[in-house]
Amino acid sequence: MKMPTESFDTDTLGRKIPGFNVPVLAIPALVLIVLAFMTVYTIESGNVGVLSTFGKYDPEEKEPGLHLKLPFVQSVKVFDVRLQTVNYKSAKDLPDQGGVINKPAIEVLDNKNLPIGVELTVQFTPDKKEAAEILTRYGANYFEKLINPIVRDVVRDVIGKYQAEKIAADRTVIAKEIRAVLGEKFKELPFHLHDVALRNIRLPQIVLKKIEEVQLAKQEEQRLAMVEKQAEKNQKIKTIEANTKLIEITTQAKAQAEKKRIEADAKAYQIMKEAEAIAKANQLVAASITDRLIRYKSVEKWNGTYPATLMQGGDKGLLLQLPPAR
Repeated sequence: MKMPTESFDTDTLGRKIPGFNVPVLAIPALVLIVLAFMTVYTIESGNVGVLSTFGKYDPEEKEPGLHLKLPFVQSVKVFDVRLQTVNYKSAKDLPDQGGVINKPAIEVLDNKNLPIGVELTVQFTPDKKEAAEILTRYGANYFEKLINPIVRDVVRDVIGKYQAEKIAADRTVIAKEIRAVLGEKFKELPFHLHDVALRNIRLPQIVLKKIEEVQLAKQEEQRLAMVEKQAEKNQKIKTIEANTKLIEITTQAKAQAEKKRIEADAKAYQIMKEAEAIAKANQLVAASITDRLIRYKSVEKWNGTYPATLMQGGDKGLLLQLPPAR
């Protein structure tokens, strides 16, 4: 191998400057190396490549990996097909961060023209098979040209049908309707809609005050209903207690009356038995009294004094009062 020989150049003052003689073949080799590097390109995962030949996009997208292109004739546009998240919540546009697009909250007028702020999150992915078509029709800034206007229009159309006072109560219904309408819109686009989440609804102060007044009125109504219910409950308790007391008194009165009846029956029975015993005794006594006994007792009891009475004749006997002795 022949080494390059040292040579000398002369400057403006005639002095010799050392230098090297470059072989003629070195320049084409360097050009070939540069062209080789310009021919090869790589597509990262989560992206597809779209070749542009003299400014016209090739309809066939390039998958992730190593590919070749014609230098100076073709260029490559890398197209992100990963999940895109859009947050409508800030007061102004903020820089995008790793596939997250930050946009201002959507300002909407209700059916009474009251301003309402809607905070929303939308997630979608571009159809990688339509990357060339998206770039051809909308360019790399397809979100601002296509997606963002559609989302804002749908939210305004849906929210605009409701009254601000009822939006908070109908939030679930509104979220479902926004999701359904956007889903229908995306079916006509080269994008796939994954999720729509209604984060917050900012109502004007006048509406918030009215909602608060309504809530306070409902709370007062509920409180009065509870008081009334408690009063009815207390009344029922008092009625039950009064009925219980009445039953108790009635039961006691019946018990006392029954007791007295039993005592009276016992007394009457006792009196009857005593009367029966006395009558029986009297019968026995009467049966034992005879005329001879009476005469005997009279003689036995006579003290020699002239009698004042005299029993005379018959079974029943007759008492006669005698004149006093002279």
